Amino acid sequence: MLLYSKCMCCLVNQQERLIENFKDEEKKTAFMREVMALLGSSEPEHNAPWMGAMLTELREKYYGKDEKIAQMKQEFNQLLLEMEPELHQEIQKSQDTLKEAIRFARIGNYIDFSAVEHVTKEEFLELFRREKDQLDEAEYGHLCQELAEASSLVYIMDNCGEIVLDKIVLRELKKAYPQLHITAMVRGEDAINDATMEDARMVGITEEVPVITNNSSIQGVIYSKLTEEGKKILDSADLILSKGQGNFESLHGCGKNIYYLFLCKCQHFSKKFGVERFQGMLINERRVSLLSDFM
Repeated sequence: MLLYSKCMCCLVNQQERLIENFKDEEKKTAFMREVMALLGSSEPEHNAPWMGAMLTELREKYYGKDEKIAQMKQEFNQLLLEMEPELHQEIQKSQDTLKEAIRFARIGNYIDFSAVEHVTKEEFLELFRREKDQLDEAEYGHLCQELAEASSLVYIMDNCGEIVLDKIVLRELKKAYPQLHITAMVRGEDAINDATMEDARMVGITEEVPVITNNSSIQGVIYSKLTEEGKKILDSADLILSKGQGNFESLHGCGKNIYYLFLCKCQHFSKKFGVERFQGMLINERRVSLLSDFM
């Protein structure tokens, strides 16, 4: 995806929200001028996740790192680890445990400090009780058929906390498709609340499958920034399961065999897909309406 006008407005508003409690108006104005200049000089390939990383770097130059984010990441990782036995038990009640695990993992995509203005544990837990939030049956059928025929899968992860649910999906995938070689991908550096290698180790992802990174602090996957190993693994994968809007924004249009799993968290996505906010999506790169529909 490209950087569209609505995405630019969203990025500006997001930066203003993050500094609104600071008192120095002159400093805030200087920062916002640089924000708008940076967006105004962006290149066509600089999608929203890419620009988000650049804006975070700029904000930290003015205000330093937000230490609360690291604490909140720990809290959500711990919350989901504590919930894991109960969630696993609920999933095992289903006739199709893989399907239910994927549905739960998609709900976990709510934990996004950059796209959701106020992430609350209460609203997150409420999402699990939404009966209507089921997977698209046709797309899930395509996914299962391709998994049965595949030998390699890359699972691109997104947020902290959410990756505990991804771990359950990984276990179900290994059980259902023992022939499948799975590689997980996380962020290479701190990227708001996205999962890094530290998070992957904390919740036990590294004990399940090999883990690589996107080699950057971008909340998405920018092919040119991957290591040679990362490019090789992505290029040779029979299919890719990609979590979160940021990964969709950075990968959509690449033509690879990608199944995207995310919640529609912004007005732009909700409008284009014709769904309510926080509605879950399971779509395939080669079957979803392409870039022209996202303008």
